[in-house]
Amino acid sequence: MASEDAKLGDEIELGDAELGALVPAISGVVIDLSKALARAGEARLAAALLSRAWAELYRSGSFAKQVKSMEAAMHFISRLDVAEVSGGNSNSLNTVDEGSGEPLIDLRPLAPIDRHSEVIGRFEALLDGEGFVFVNDHDPKPLYYQLKAEYDRVFQWEYLREGPEEWIVRVTVSDDQKSSDTSGLN
Repeated sequence: MASEDAKLGDEIELGDAELGALVPAISGVVIDLSKALARAGEARLAAALLSRAWAELYRSGSFAKQVKSMEAAMHFISRLDVAEVSGGNSNSLNTVDEGSGEPLIDLRPLAPIDRHSEVIGRFEALLDGEGFVFVNDHDPKPLYYQLKAEYDRVFQWEYLREGPEEWIVRVTVSDDQKSSDTSGLN
């Protein structure tokens, strides 16, 4: 404790140095606990909790190393949960509706670090009822959890193809922003 006079529930003022040491340590614990929770069969809960922690650090604009570590942990957790989300059929093939008028974004040529920002930028630009389809070379489920953690918008996340070499996902913002999660991932 910062002071022997401090009691449980009292706020403790932390300086930049203390905060700079505390946040990486707590981030490591959150990552370890999330991975353990995922290995215990609670991958969705682990990813949801980790994405909340990630969103807070991301919004702070600091602790870039911890943000990247949490992103890597979300990717790890998503690999543990692939069979659960796909219902055991990770090779289901649906074709993209060419006549839907939805933009198709191929993320594969982009550097991995730029893929989330590309999708987030497109997502932020959507009006209610609009959507887009994107192609990726691995399961983009951590991106789903990131959107869910950072935005209050109701959206649908629909896998059109689930690997093994490409994942195609349709993201549509709901017209009815009062409804609950329509992604099918919870």
